[in-house]
Amino acid sequence: MSTNNKTRITLVAAALVGGLSIAGVAAAQPAPHKAPATATTTTSNTPVVEHEAGIVLEGSGSVGDLSASITVYENSLYGNSVQVVLGDDVIGDDEGTTAYLVDGVLQATVRVDGKAATLSGRLAPTGRPEKIVEPAQDAGEQLVTRGTHTELVGDVTLSYDGVVIPLELAPAFAYDLEVRTVALYGN
Repeated sequence: MSTNNKTRITLVAAALVGGLSIAGVAAAQPAPHKAPATATTTTSNTPVVEHEAGIVLEGSGSVGDLSASITVYENSLYGNSVQVVLGDDVIGDDEGTTAYLVDGVLQATVRVDGKAATLSGRLAPTGRPEKIVEPAQDAGEQLVTRGTHTELVGDVTLSYDGVVIPLELAPAFAYDLEVRTVALYGN
């Protein structure tokens, strides 16, 4: 993946998390992470338009001396990833194209310190989709992200080495976005 695409993913993820502060969340809609991924490439002076849909989940919890934090990111255009951090620095992760959230059921397993760490639970949309517009500039390009966020609620746990840790999710939302990129300054 090019550095420019990694930068775009970082900017879109930041816009997704930052967009949660805008008031209003929307009604249940079909699983957004199943939307078809599309990208249209044109000349450098005309916009490049990409459609992205997926989920963002971040959460943490602890039981006794075992603390955990998780990040789940699904993106119909750039792929999916899950990361589990136990304590301060024991990390496991996975990347690919397989969805972790299917029909409201979350299921993901990664290896952490040689043992399986399994995320599981149920999530559902709540409220109405929140409209977002996030402009940004990066590497001589203007990026404008427009679309919706839909808050997700539910119960999620992490099972590791016989311990089940309930997780508090914040943020947890589905997104459906159009990202329009235009070259600036004659790039």
